[in-house]
Amino acid sequence: MRYRRRHGRLPGNLEGWRSSYTAALRGFLRLINPCWCLPRPPTDAAGQFRVEIIEGYKRWLVDVRGLSEATLRKNGGEAERFLSRLGADRLDPGAFVHLGVADIDAYLSWRLPILRRATRYGVCDCLRSLLNYLYSASLISRDLAGEVKGPVLFHNDEIPRAFTEEQVASLLAITRCDRSAKGLRDYSMLLMLATYGLRAGEIVHLRLDDIDWRADRIRIQHSKTGVEAFVPLVAPVGEALLKYLQEARPQTPRREVFLRMRAPICPFQTVSALHGVIATRMKQAGIAPRGRHGTHAFRFARAHSLLQASVSLKSISDLLGHLRTASTESYLRLATDNLRSVSLDIPGGPISAGSGP
Repeated sequence: MRYRRRHGRLPGNLEGWRSSYTAALRGFLRLINPCWCLPRPPTDAAGQFRVEIIEGYKRWLVDVRGLSEATLRKNGGEAERFLSRLGADRLDPGAFVHLGVADIDAYLSWRLPILRRATRYGVCDCLRSLLNYLYSASLISRDLAGEVKGPVLFHNDEIPRAFTEEQVASLLAITRCDRSAKGLRDYSMLLMLATYGLRAGEIVHLRLDDIDWRADRIRIQHSKTGVEAFVPLVAPVGEALLKYLQEARPQTPRREVFLRMRAPICPFQTVSALHGVIATRMKQAGIAPRGRHGTHAFRFARAHSLLQASVSLKSISDLLGHLRTASTESYLRLATDNLRSVSLDIPGGPISAGSGP
């Protein structure tokens, strides 16, 4: 394989690597036949047993746990990955009932090393959920959920990563120079992120009906809380949206504001597409920040600028769509300059290394 010859190993995410090379072809086939991507039913006993487990697990998540569609996709995907990793030999009902700690350890040893701590926590949480279902459905002989030990996450244990004002200005400037249809779309999205501090899902799922041109406001359905709110349609955002809608947006009956520019013309399937837009524009602007930077870097940057302008915490909380101001308090950790300005001198001056009581 070319990748192995070049790097001396297989990709860390082989499935994602393959998908990146076949995405355009799969999109073309879906354009010709929307039903092209229907999965084929399994022909072997192990495959049929795996499908039965996944379908039963999804019903359990909805009927017993009452979880959302997004959580269903996340947990279902991790369950698919775990069962596929076990292999056909272990997916015989007689052998599967004796699933043990060694099987879990082998999977986590393969799955976790390349992941961030927060992602590792999520994987372990999904696996515990699956094991709870398997034991409740009598598909395994012992409750193994307690054997999954994930990393500990502490509330507000990291300083948020935010773009600086200069980086935001540079990203907007480099995107605004792109007068193509894609450039007009990207500039509108990035300007909304910088202006309102919205989440990725709130941009991706924005609909034409949400823009009230007469009242100069935009309706936002906050993706995390489900709360509906309105933000003012400020002139720069309105002008960018209007230019995109008039000159760049493809002609389609779809009501989502932001669409893919290549066939098949459709809304973004996941919020990660917006993260890809940001990464591309960052590269063009020559910005190489440390750590992960996506839509939340805009969100923290907006909160920081409002804090610097002495806007009340309640007003910032309302703009960001937080139900409790306590959720907004994490943004205070960005205002280190403000904390330095109120720091107190230690009485008696500096303490030397050898001084004592």
